[in-house]
Amino acid sequence: MRFWITKNSELPVREQIVRQVMLGILSDDLPEGQKLPSVRALARRHRIHANTVSAAYRDLMARGWLESRRGSGLYVRPIRAAAVGDAALDSLLKSLLGTARRQGHEPEEVLRRLEHLVRPRTYERIIVVDHDPGMREILEAEIRDSITIGVEVSNSDSLTGRTDLARSLVTALTTRAEAVRRALPADVTCVPLRLRSVMESLRGQPKPDASALLSVVSRSAEIREGARMMLIAVGLDPESLCEIDPAVDGWHDRLRMSAIVVTDVAMAKRLPAGCPARVFRVIADSSIEELKHLCGS
Repeated sequence: MRFWITKNSELPVREQIVRQVMLGILSDDLPEGQKLPSVRALARRHRIHANTVSAAYRDLMARGWLESRRGSGLYVRPIRAAAVGDAALDSLLKSLLGTARRQGHEPEEVLRRLEHLVRPRTYERIIVVDHDPGMREILEAEIRDSITIGVEVSNSDSLTGRTDLARSLVTALTTRAEAVRRALPADVTCVPLRLRSVMESLRGQPKPDASALLSVVSRSAEIREGARMMLIAVGLDPESLCEIDPAVDGWHDRLRMSAIVVTDVAMAKRLPAGCPARVFRVIADSSIEELKHLCGS
């Protein structure tokens, strides 16, 4: 089994290891008796601290997923024998998790879908949570384009103490979702929003002329910086790129020098008529489809 460790995730590296081992066992990627990589080997391979790997392994041993064999290492522990009916159900669930993982669905998403099927909820609103007002506006605009129920925005602090969240579907970018989830009551669903891939965003777009001045316009500094890095990564000359913050006076004048303007959904509505704009969307289509499914849209 191959581990995927993301150091810039809201989910701590230790918990990433724990969850991936548990999923590997449940989906038979890590069969009973399989030896795990040593602490030193896993830490060296992913350039993480050995203490982090050791803590994750200790957690898995305490939960009964792994066992230590003296002088040999750590192994997947045999799962407790179950009744015939339970064993059949466990096998079915393992197959489901394995199939979903191969199709790119995380265990948390599978659980959300199953809960919705078993205990369907009717949501009155979607609450978009982000600390950046510009990003909140962009996410809200993209979701409103596809979802029929009400959409509102908030930051994490504003969620604390709210008593009207039972009929709300909370959502946040994947990198923020874990922190947002911790601020919510246990019975409130938080759906992480996956980002649109670079290739998906550029598909079908002709490459600008090398001499053309290209401007990136957005209220969100994160979007401006991300779009700039993305465009440089696909071969555009950094000298031909210009970031424009619409909060700065005179930003309309700077647009007149641009052959192409890259902008977000929210900002596109504020551009002057005839502006040569290419709209960049943030949310992956798969996340929009998940929200539509959960909301019955």
